[in-house]
Amino acid sequence: MAKLTIDGVAIEVPDGTRLFDACTQVRGEALPHFCYHPDLSIAGVCRLCQVEIEGAPKLTIACNTVVRDGMVVHTRSERVRRAARQILEMHLINHPVDCPICDQAGECGLQDQYMIHGLYASEVAKSDKVLKLKAQPIGPHVILDKERCVLCSRCVRFCQEITKTGELGIFQRGDRAEIGVAPDRQLDNNYSLNTVDICPVGALTSRDFRFQKRVWLLRSVPSICPGCATGCNIRIDHEGGQVWRLRPRRNDAVNGPWMCDTGRLEYKRLHAGDRLSRPLVRRDGELREVEWREAWPELEQRLTAGKGKLALANPHQTVEELWLFKRLAGLFCGEDLTAGCLAGSDAAEGDQFLLDADRSPNRAALARLGLAARAPAQAAAQAVAGAPVLVYGGDPALADPALAAALGAAELIYFGTRLNATASRARIVVPLAMWAEKAGLFLNRQGRLQALRAAIARPETAREDWRFLAELLTRLGAGPQPATLALLRAEVGAAFGLPAAQDLDALPAEGLVLAPVTGAPAGGGR
Repeated sequence: MAKLTIDGVAIEVPDGTRLFDACTQVRGEALPHFCYHPDLSIAGVCRLCQVEIEGAPKLTIACNTVVRDGMVVHTRSERVRRAARQILEMHLINHPVDCPICDQAGECGLQDQYMIHGLYASEVAKSDKVLKLKAQPIGPHVILDKERCVLCSRCVRFCQEITKTGELGIFQRGDRAEIGVAPDRQLDNNYSLNTVDICPVGALTSRDFRFQKRVWLLRSVPSICPGCATGCNIRIDHEGGQVWRLRPRRNDAVNGPWMCDTGRLEYKRLHAGDRLSRPLVRRDGELREVEWREAWPELEQRLTAGKGKLALANPHQTVEELWLFKRLAGLFCGEDLTAGCLAGSDAAEGDQFLLDADRSPNRAALARLGLAARAPAQAAAQAVAGAPVLVYGGDPALADPALAAALGAAELIYFGTRLNATASRARIVVPLAMWAEKAGLFLNRQGRLQALRAAIARPETAREDWRFLAELLTRLGAGPQPATLALLRAEVGAAFGLPAAQDLDALPAEGLVLAPVTGAPAGGGR
């Protein structure tokens, strides 16, 4: 352990700690910086994090300095402040003053540093600024503005060290140096939008989010990405009842500070034109919108008219919802014919980092709840013509032509969020909430239980899934059901063998890893 003094405060930190991190611990905020990033190698190119160390003849950059026993460090001296202003001026020499139209405004490191260390009269004439290419598409998701770049090299190091794809580099020299893509390359790896996150200025912006919404208008809700079995921790940025973007939220046990581009675009499904907002009942061969007071009797009648032969759920539903669905399916057709989901559903190509080949967020919960998968051919054989079939979420009609025909011939009841191929074949359709419109739990490929939270309201009269399922079970004579999500989670916790003291409403920040169960599916397709 090293003992040192920073700004008059004596601290003790482990040997090998970078001075930058030790200073952050004392100050409660990071030193001014552009190039430093805790998950990337040290570049030491911006020079903003200089500090004064007693006995040293010159100021020292903290990011590339390891603590030593007995160090006495000053981070707020006049000498340090003056150096920060001078270095900031060098970064601003060729920077355009286009903050009013820059997407990074409100989240810009350069703005922040200027407000703290700047507010000076610049000595650089506007005519002396070097002009560079603006608004250059460098990949399917990212726009580059070379004038705004401060050459921190974060994006270059990200492509070299994290994705190991090496698309970006620094070209030319001096004040003509600029970030760019290698010849005949594009920034098109699965994680390209992370370069936008780590860019401290507006040099790299998202083609999807560009000019869509001012960031200071957005509200942020912590949640879990529904895009695959990894379960990346995210923030849902929303405003006015609409989700505008998804960003990664650090969880070192799952995704670190990153997420894939595929997951970032999952929010678009929330606002698709085929969202279900009202109950639909088939009248004279057509699905027609009805009020809930008409839908409930129709639904109860169809669920009790005859013994069901098939009940299909979907691994995009939460743990709590699958728990209640299992109870409903047992009442509907007996657990021996209940299927958790279609085998092979949501399969795609994964990679060796975060993007999983299993594009469902909660498949691990199916085995833990005893909901076995069915092959499409097996499900088609169980969907007897004229008999009730219950489908909860997903679009199994797309999996196999025989299954699609069988579902069309059966008395299909569909609970879901979209008017897809399966819903179009149903006799009654129940509109429910999507992942950003409700609270729940997902169990990822690690067996880690994580919480998602509601960010926006459900459309029109769509119902929150667990409340709808609980009410339906009560109407069908299954007895009283949990009246709150906390009570429902207590039931789930008991079924999972968790101690009674474990509060699933207050999971640890990194989630809760459950003990493995026999027969659980292998995790992922990394």
